[in-house]
Amino acid sequence: MNKYNTESKRIIPGPRQRSIPQLPNLDDNNPRKIKEYNFRNPDKFNKEHLKVIGNIHELFCREVTLSLNSMLRINCELNVANVQQVTYGDFLATMSEDLYTGILTMQPFLTQISFSIEKHLVGSMLDRLLGGMGVSSIRDELTEVEFGITKDILKRILYHLPEGWQTVVKNIGAVELNSLETSTTNIQIAPITDIVAIITINVEIGSYLGLITICIPHSALEGCINLLNRQSSYSTHHVETSDTKEIIISKLASTSLPIKIVLARGELHLNDSMHLKVGDIVKLDTNNEDRAEIWIANQLKFLGVSGQVQGKLAVCISDQYNEDDV
Repeated sequence: MNKYNTESKRIIPGPRQRSIPQLPNLDDNNPRKIKEYNFRNPDKFNKEHLKVIGNIHELFCREVTLSLNSMLRINCELNVANVQQVTYGDFLATMSEDLYTGILTMQPFLTQISFSIEKHLVGSMLDRLLGGMGVSSIRDELTEVEFGITKDILKRILYHLPEGWQTVVKNIGAVELNSLETSTTNIQIAPITDIVAIITINVEIGSYLGLITICIPHSALEGCINLLNRQSSYSTHHVETSDTKEIIISKLASTSLPIKIVLARGELHLNDSMHLKVGDIVKLDTNNEDRAEIWIANQLKFLGVSGQVQGKLAVCISDQYNEDDV
């Protein structure tokens, strides 16, 4: 007998059978939607966040429009043009040198934010406040007086910024203007790779058009970013009727209007006016019994009687002006 026949045969197991999961059938008529994702610059603000931020700054624009109209007494209009998210580095690359930029803090935002306005818009406001017609004269350097007035203008504009945020963030604080920069090299409120929300606002001041840009880093909103998801709370936020009336009255109470009193009228030739001297008498077309005209914001509103109160000139309103009575 062959010795190899006495040994037991070894059985080599065959390959294991692996269960392969069935892939779902893809219907050509209803393909699966694939969402794009940028791993280099990931989106940190969703569409709802950007929409709520846009609504907040629309309210800011309405308040600033009213404020500038009363301060400059020329036509001013602001409206939100665009809200987007980019990296801070890309935002700096698009900034021009023709800007004045304020570095701001506002509680409970965790980091600083920036507010940029084009120089020719500031020039127009400066000229108007200093007695001009609102003609912008752009210069590289502002005088010390102009620099101080510019800071006051920005503070008045930024005063209204928390009002829009109060509809979402209840404990919002006042804005503090930490510095005013004239060069983009001094602006560093976030790392260049951080995502920021950019709010672009169209501005019209008289005949001048320009832009205001607000930059809010995502890190500044980390403490309240979840509140921006509650769009329903923003859209359904209403104030009681009595509270609304008090708010409107308080805002109107601080609004200044020019008042002009016309006691008499008359005509004088230019040649005669050039030769006037002390003691000359000018004949007027108004009689002694005629009432004075009271003009408010270049509109004739009341008629009154002139006199004195405690040694000071005064006019007592006697009637409301009515064109039909003329």
